[in-house]
Amino acid sequence: MDKKIAEYLELIDEVISKGKFKDNWISLSAHKTPSWYRAGRFGIFIHWGVYSVPAYGNEWYPRNMYDPLTKEGRHHLKVYGEKTDYRAFIEKFKPDKYNAEEWAALFRASGARFVMPVCEHHDGVKMYASELNRWNMYALNGRDYIAELKGALEAEGLTFLASSHRAEHYWFMNKARKYRPGSEIVTSEEYRDLYGPAYLPPTGHADKTDREIDATEDWLKDWLASSAELVDRLEPSAVYFDWWIQKKEFKPYLKKFLAYYYNRAQEWGKEVTVFYKVGAVMKGCATFDVERGQVKEIREDVWQCDTAIARNSWGYTEGNKFKSPTELIQNLVDVVSKNGCFMLNVGPKSDGTICAEERAALEAIGKWLTINGEAIYSAGTAEVGFGEGPTKPAGQFKENTRYTLKDYRFTYKTGAIYVFPMGCKYRSEMTVKKLAFRSERGIRYTIRKAEILGSDVPLTFRHDESGLHLTIPRDPGVPFPYCIKLTVD
Repeated sequence: MDKKIAEYLELIDEVISKGKFKDNWISLSAHKTPSWYRAGRFGIFIHWGVYSVPAYGNEWYPRNMYDPLTKEGRHHLKVYGEKTDYRAFIEKFKPDKYNAEEWAALFRASGARFVMPVCEHHDGVKMYASELNRWNMYALNGRDYIAELKGALEAEGLTFLASSHRAEHYWFMNKARKYRPGSEIVTSEEYRDLYGPAYLPPTGHADKTDREIDATEDWLKDWLASSAELVDRLEPSAVYFDWWIQKKEFKPYLKKFLAYYYNRAQEWGKEVTVFYKVGAVMKGCATFDVERGQVKEIREDVWQCDTAIARNSWGYTEGNKFKSPTELIQNLVDVVSKNGCFMLNVGPKSDGTICAEERAALEAIGKWLTINGEAIYSAGTAEVGFGEGPTKPAGQFKENTRYTLKDYRFTYKTGAIYVFPMGCKYRSEMTVKKLAFRSERGIRYTIRKAEILGSDVPLTFRHDESGLHLTIPRDPGVPFPYCIKLTVD
């Protein structure tokens, strides 16, 4: 085992032994959702790294470029040739136009309250300075891109978070073993610390990562030490892990990381959390995340949806297909109405610039939040449930939702219920059945006033046992989905 990793493992044990949090679920259940996260509700995810150099397919290009059965593999052979390994793209990653202050200003204008860059993706290249692996951008390019971004974000009053996808690097490059035995991944020991084990099971099933691939003890120790170094160097207010950490061999190491990070956060005087998927962490010990999807109903604990502006990729590609600002805002509203927080990804180009389509989307969301932010930030869920209507998106990787004129979502603050007509079409008359005047399956509040945020169009209403009946005499002239604020007593 590497000496530096061994030393880090000793430090981890020492911090846990002295700290409040121990590496068991009972102790870790003392974790509490940070107040800044619960209030902020909207954040920015960033996928930016060497995989943005080829700008083709998606951020899994470094894996699929070795597979001739994929479009990325065919593209790679045609454009770069069989002898070009992923390391060649590292040498081409020169983001001369990267300006952390410009990014931070844009994210602030979007209305986001926290920002989370990918500090290391599955490709094994760290975007920050590290003493545990030479394949880090400070050593390679002389710049710690993540530290620069953190400083710029905090200057804008935004909270800095960090994402690490190192766990999957254990097998991520294994298609080279199957399809490209002449690649340096297979033939060269000099670059083993870049490409990782690239483990391929004896069956040759490269994609059966849950059933046929188990991380070794050495890899688990590497992952734990790398994760601990990440938080020590950058002191993020949250850490996101992708999906492979749910495997049983990760459990003891994951518990150690949580205990270490939570104890470190107490030393820093910070409220922190960890985002996890698919049962990796015991309920109440961190924050549950759903990738490109939704939960079905309101969750008691605050949760997170992470998705991207682009439909096809998290990183930048020249063929990205983008969602409209209206679709993104609908998604945001639906998530918050279920007690969730919305993490929206951008994928900058390899030169460090953010493309026009993503800039426009962020600016549109920012304008919408300037009008409707009071119904989002620090908002809670309505007692009548997350919404009304036939459209109920739920599950991972289930997007492209189309809302109807019968769909409504609700948020709540003391003294106010916020109603979002999700169909995004002006109607002069509408009835919200869930807000009927009833003791059960309705509300008993007295509605003192109804208004559309950001508009001076006067609303009239009637509240009875069949629903809340609203009349809007003309188009309110604000971006969809507009928000109807009900002042209640």
